[in-house]
Amino acid sequence: MTGDKWTATTANHFERPLGDSEFAFFPASKDGLGDMFLHLAFRAPQANVRQERVLNAWAVLRNRHPLLACNVTEEEANAPRFSFLAPAGMEDALNEARDALYFRHDSKEELISGYMNGQRTLSNIHLSYLVISSPNLASLSTKDNEASDECDYDLFMCAPHFTGDGTSLHQCTNDLLALLASSSSDEDLLASIDLAQSWIDRLPPAFETRCAVPRGQFPKGVSKVNFLMAREKEIGGHRFVRQQRAPQKTIFVERVFDENQTKTILKRCKANGVTINHAIEAVCGAAWAKVVNASNEHSKDVFKNPVMIYTAINLRSHLLPSPIPDPTYWFLALTYFTLVLPSFLPSSQSAFWLRAKSAKAQTHKTVHSPLLVHRALEMASERASRARNAPQPVVDIPKLLDNVPGNLLPGPAPSAALLGLSLIGNLDATYIRSSYPQFVLKDVTTASRQKAGGILLLVHTFGGRLWLQMFYDKEGFGDGEEIDRFWEEVGKGVEDFLLS
Repeated sequence: MTGDKWTATTANHFERPLGDSEFAFFPASKDGLGDMFLHLAFRAPQANVRQERVLNAWAVLRNRHPLLACNVTEEEANAPRFSFLAPAGMEDALNEARDALYFRHDSKEELISGYMNGQRTLSNIHLSYLVISSPNLASLSTKDNEASDECDYDLFMCAPHFTGDGTSLHQCTNDLLALLASSSSDEDLLASIDLAQSWIDRLPPAFETRCAVPRGQFPKGVSKVNFLMAREKEIGGHRFVRQQRAPQKTIFVERVFDENQTKTILKRCKANGVTINHAIEAVCGAAWAKVVNASNEHSKDVFKNPVMIYTAINLRSHLLPSPIPDPTYWFLALTYFTLVLPSFLPSSQSAFWLRAKSAKAQTHKTVHSPLLVHRALEMASERASRARNAPQPVVDIPKLLDNVPGNLLPGPAPSAALLGLSLIGNLDATYIRSSYPQFVLKDVTTASRQKAGGILLLVHTFGGRLWLQMFYDKEGFGDGEEIDRFWEEVGKGVEDFLLS
C-alpha cells in the first residue's frame, strides 16, 4: 500500500498512483462517465458574490483541498497518477483557481443538461470546476463591496468521481458559502491561504491506505471468502426494459414534499422503527410491482425472483485519523452493497412496514459488520481489476461432481439490480445556515454523468422538505412508458404508505 502514498519528485511537485477505488472510476471517466456535479440555487446580497470575492474564496478552498488542483498523468498504461504542482506564490494560486472558475447566465436546467449530455466539461488536466450563474451578470462584476441588493444565483460545482463523493461536494459548497458570507475582507481571504504548509500531509492518500485492517495472508483469505459469500446473496431478477431509440439524453424529474408532509413522513417512519431511507427502499419495490402488474413486457413468473437495489456506504468513519488537524475531505471513500426485497405488492400497510424493516435489518447487518472494511477493500480490488480488463478468477466446480449423473447443483441465481439508489440523508445537518444567515438556500441537486440506459434515484431532505430526484436516459427505455409509470408509482407510494 505504500505505493499509494504521495511522493515529492521535486521541491514543489508531488504525485501518487490512483488507489483501487479511484482507478475503478478512472477509465470510464475519460468519456465523462461518473463525473459528479452539485447544483445549488440560492439568493444572496450582491456584495457577497462579486467575482473577485468568489475567486478568492475558491482559491482558499483549493489551497485547503489540493486534490481539486491536481491533474492526472498517464505515462504508463493502466498506471495513472495524480500530479500536484504547488503554487509558487499568491499569483500562481489565484491564476490556478481562475482557470477553474466561470461566471455565466445559464439556468439550472441549462447547467445540468449541458453537463450531463454535452461534451465532457472535465479532463485529466482540469479535475474540478466552479460555475456561478445569474440572470443579472452585472451583479457578479460589481466592484461595490457594500452593495446590499439581493440577486438569485445558481452555483454549479463539478469533479470526477475518482476524486471524491457526495460528502465532498456538499461540504465544499457549504464552506464556499460560509467564506462568501463571512466578515473577512477579500484581502483577509487571500491572507488565509497557506503556501508554506506541508503538502505531503495535506494531500489525501488513497483511502485504502487509511483502513485499519490486518494485511497478512490469512486475514486476506478470510476477507476474500466473506466477500464471495456476500456476493452469493445478491439475488435479483428485475430490470427495466431497455431499448435505445436515439443517442443518450439524460433528463431529471423531481418530486418535493412540503415541510408539513415531510414532518408527517418522518414521524410515521420513526413510529415504525425505520428511517426515511428504509421506507423509500420499500416504496421502490412496491412501485416496481405495480409497474410489472400493469405491463405486458414482463412475465408474471418474474415475481418468483426478488427485487435488488444497489446503494453506497460512506466509509469515512472507518478510516484512521489524519495526521493533521482540519484535514481535507476531498477524497473518495465509498463502497457498495445491495438490498433484496420481495417483488410482489405488499398486501397491507403492516406488510409494507415489514419490508422497510427488512431493508433496515439488511443495511444494519452490512454497515455494522466487523468485516465491512475488509469487504470494501476486496470490492475495490475487484472493481479496479475489471476496469483494467484483467481476467477475473473463476471458482471451479470440484472435479468430483463431473462424475455425478444429472445436475444436482442449482443454476446460478439471477443478480440483476433494478436501479441505483443514492440515500443522501439530511442535508440540513451539512448546510449550516447560521454561517451565512443573509443567504437563502432554495434547492440542491447532485448526480453523475451516466451511460446509455442509466438510471439513478436520489433521496434527501433539505430545507425541512423531502426531495426525490431521478436521473435517467430518456432515449434508453423504449417509449418511456415503463419508467414514467415507475416514477409516478414512487410518488404515489410515498402518498399511500407514508402520508395516508
